[in-house]
Amino acid sequence: MKIAFIYIAEPYQCYHTASVASELAAMPDCDVTEYYSFPDTVEHLTRIRRILNAPALKLRPLFKSWKAKLLKLAKRLDQERLLVLQDNVEELNRYDAVVATEYTAGILKQMGLNHPRLILLMHGAGDRYVNDEHLVKEFDLTLISGRKVTHDFKQKGLITDQTSRIIGYPKFDVFEAIRKKMAYPFQNQRPFALYNPHYKRNLNSSPVFMKALVKVFNTAHTYNLVVAPHIKQFHKNFAIKKYWLERLHSTKTLVDTGSPAMLDMTYTSQAALYIGDVSSQIYEFMAIPRPCIFLNPQKIKWQDNPNFRHWTMGDVIEDIDALKPAIEQAQARHHLYRPIQEKLFQETFGYPLLGGSRRAAEAIVDFMTKIK
Repeated sequence: MKIAFIYIAEPYQCYHTASVASELAAMPDCDVTEYYSFPDTVEHLTRIRRILNAPALKLRPLFKSWKAKLLKLAKRLDQERLLVLQDNVEELNRYDAVVATEYTAGILKQMGLNHPRLILLMHGAGDRYVNDEHLVKEFDLTLISGRKVTHDFKQKGLITDQTSRIIGYPKFDVFEAIRKKMAYPFQNQRPFALYNPHYKRNLNSSPVFMKALVKVFNTAHTYNLVVAPHIKQFHKNFAIKKYWLERLHSTKTLVDTGSPAMLDMTYTSQAALYIGDVSSQIYEFMAIPRPCIFLNPQKIKWQDNPNFRHWTMGDVIEDIDALKPAIEQAQARHHLYRPIQEKLFQETFGYPLLGGSRRAAEAIVDFMTKIK
């Protein structure tokens, strides 16, 4: 059985799927090849295999036409992604299964992908509605982390019991291997808060809160601060945002704009306090329940909105004046939110935490065997 894994976006996708590809490759009669779009994906895949003590897999760049290359230079990455998929349909039709972790890959069938079974290995576990979520219906099999997303997708008619499996969160397997070699990010050993803003413009809290946050932490004595935005923020603006963010570096503030640590759960596992808006990394942070604060500068009416379920796990702040008191009171108020944190985490991932990579590989083999 020939299986292709495609990484059509930034290298963060590696931490969700590479361990599954390795598990599949170790199974009898499974021939796995990985295809990548971003060149630095190779470095991350190599790192993951080294940490997992797993052999390298066959690795190929996705073919890009001159038009796709121009779109990438122009930072039109959404358009470029679609064109890259179209450019590679003929190549991917050589496989029995194509595994992707991006909804966008669902459009492959409309582009002429007609031989392989199309498999979605979901990444992230947040509550946010995604514009191309409707493409989930195009996949022959969808592998999901837990009950929460399964219920939501069934309610929306995107999956059925026959087209989906709950397998847990393979990224936890990668993290379990990585954590043994982690270094603490600050020499002074003080606890740190993690600020993890999303990249979506209409939901991103950083334009309003970034400078205020850095000021609070640079003058306080309790916490250091790690600023680790979603990596997509740095692929659309010709490095301008990266330049301005890195100017915020200080002895108490670490700004990460692209290291593996912002992708592999280093920060979400070690932080004492989470501050963010809508990133699904909040659920990774909840593997160990801790205080969190959510920033809502747009004053969204979020109560009873399922896209903002995670905002029930901590205080929600709308104004800069409320920021410092919320940070100072976060530990004392954590007991108010811990029960809902534990409930939502279990609904999102379930238990056991480890073994998701193996369960995903077994689900793929079982599915492919039954349809022969």
